[in-house]
Amino acid sequence: MPVRRAHKPSADRILEAAEATFAKHGYAQVSLRQLMTAAGMSTTAFYARFDSKEAVMAALVSRLFADLYAAAPAVLDRARDVDTGIEVGVDLLCDLFGPRQALVRMVLSEAGSVPAAVQARRSAYGLLAGFLAARIRHARFGTDPEAVAWALVGALEIQIVRWAVWKEIDLPMLRTQLRATARAMLPTTPRTGDPS
Repeated sequence: MPVRRAHKPSADRILEAAEATFAKHGYAQVSLRQLMTAAGMSTTAFYARFDSKEAVMAALVSRLFADLYAAAPAVLDRARDVDTGIEVGVDLLCDLFGPRQALVRMVLSEAGSVPAAVQARRSAYGLLAGFLAARIRHARFGTDPEAVAWALVGALEIQIVRWAVWKEIDLPMLRTQLRATARAMLPTTPRTGDPS
């Protein structure tokens, strides 16, 4: 009978353990040793995948936004107008972020001390702003699409902060507030006669 080799621990296993451990104790309170223990791996196995706790946090930030960007094009491409785009976009955001409130809180409140996580967040926001700007430009609103996109990213973020960090609104209210914020910033019908 052939000898079965033990399954090699993956980076995903570390990230899943880190997300749960950070959610329970807070990023600053978790040591590298605790992360290794939570993931059930040796120092060597851990360092083969990540060189620090900071690298794990940066990977968590990147993965959170990667999940959003992977799903966004298919969902938003089905939208036939701005209002429908707002509806499906907010649902997508809440469906992905809702179960991961603790991670979202850490990204918004604790990850600022981790330069690699800040860069991952900056890159993610830049991608989101670019994605929104392209759709704003396509809808021909007759304004600076990049400025509107960045303003929308910031306005949506403060609603998410109210939910994840301050905990002053619940998830259903977050959906309502995100929709109201987007509608306040984006006209639901394009201007006619604007240059494309």
